Amino acid sequence: MDANTNDFILVLEEKDKKKLSVVSSMDSQGNIKTVEPLDANSRHFMKFRKNDSLFKNFIENLSKQFKDPFHFGLYKMVADKVEASVNVLREMLQKPEENEDTIRLMQVNLEEYSLKEQLGKVDETRIDWEELSAIGLSREQLLDSGNLEKMLSWGKSNLVPITIPFGDRTIYTEARLAFRENAEGNLTLAIHTIRKEPKLDFPFMGVQFTGEDKTNLLTTGNLGRIAEVTPKNGEPFQAFVSIDPLTNELVALKSNRVRIPTEIKGVTLSQQQQEDLANGKAITVEGMQAKSGKTFDATLQINAEKRGIEFKFADSVKFSEAQNIRTRQQQGISSKICGVELSEKQQQALNEGRTLYIRNMTDKAGQPFSAYVRFDTQENRPRFYRWNPDKKQGKAETVSVAEGHKTQVAVNNEGKTNEATKNLKEPLKSQQQRPDENQTKEEQQKKRRSRKI
Repeated sequence: MDANTNDFILVLEEKDKKKLSVVSSMDSQGNIKTVEPLDANSRHFMKFRKNDSLFKNFIENLSKQFKDPFHFGLYKMVADKVEASVNVLREMLQKPEENEDTIRLMQVNLEEYSLKEQLGKVDETRIDWEELSAIGLSREQLLDSGNLEKMLSWGKSNLVPITIPFGDRTIYTEARLAFRENAEGNLTLAIHTIRKEPKLDFPFMGVQFTGEDKTNLLTTGNLGRIAEVTPKNGEPFQAFVSIDPLTNELVALKSNRVRIPTEIKGVTLSQQQQEDLANGKAITVEGMQAKSGKTFDATLQINAEKRGIEFKFADSVKFSEAQNIRTRQQQGISSKICGVELSEKQQQALNEGRTLYIRNMTDKAGQPFSAYVRFDTQENRPRFYRWNPDKKQGKAETVSVAEGHKTQVAVNNEGKTNEATKNLKEPLKSQQQRPDENQTKEEQQKKRRSRKI
């Protein structure tokens, strides 16, 4: 980019060393590089434009690097005749009181750009584990699946199976979970359920999508531009917008949360490429180097859901095609039934309407059971059978649903009761249909004690 009156550079002052240098780049870790303020180095200067989103992103990330800004100064300067201009600045800094007004006009106030939200890990003592238990999950389950670590870092889990009470029925579905703070500062559980399709015809956080916006979102998963969004009861902010491919939910990410590097995988990005990335556009980068040493090409774009830069390759499945595949999978069986991980072949078989015999499943009360399983497309849930429903049974075996398992699962998972189990406080064991003698005696003793009281 040729220097003109619209371009400017940044001069870094290291006060302890009384040194001035020009910012040349920022790496993927947010560390800046500088060069001597000589006209001969002009091609290495990092140049910005007025109201440039790249500049704002750069400064916001730079502000996080200077934990003690009193030892540094940052100044904007026209990207022309830099050497002479820096010499003038150097003289003014020697007499700061006399040149206070002029210096203030040139100086960049890092505090104005610093991120207000510096969130650490979620404090586990604030988590309402009963809220998770109500949807069929425990801390141990989230920990074992690797989802707890993601959630404690304020991220979203992968899709997990949950149960939602609905009247006298229980709905089995999948959702992504996250911890969030409400307006009162209380920690709550955000449940991101699967949507049939993204809602693009309605405003999203105050943004009405254009025809081009909808095309971009449906073909790439990303908006392709920076949007000003306004959260409910919150302040507006500049954001990248993407579709969560697992739930079809729209996601907004503050633009200052993403660091725009000057170099990716051994390739230095041009000024235009950096600006395009910062503005939400896709760029093509050739000759990047993988860890194996091989070079590769890819299309890069900021993805709000991934909270950073995503790589798309020439043979990558298009977003819309990937969505169709996921939709078909979501309409079918999940990857886990009652604690048993299903193989891809097992999932496919159930999606095709076939019946499987699955051993060592665990009901909600922790009791083991085994049964034939077939997926009910009408209610979008698995059905459990004692006998194989695909085969004719003898007269004595005409009841297809396994009454033993049916009662156990209904009592333990769904909280249902019958005359025999209505006063039972303990979970039924595998194939148990009614309280045993000890359970009945215990319940009677509890009743006598309660009467005495």
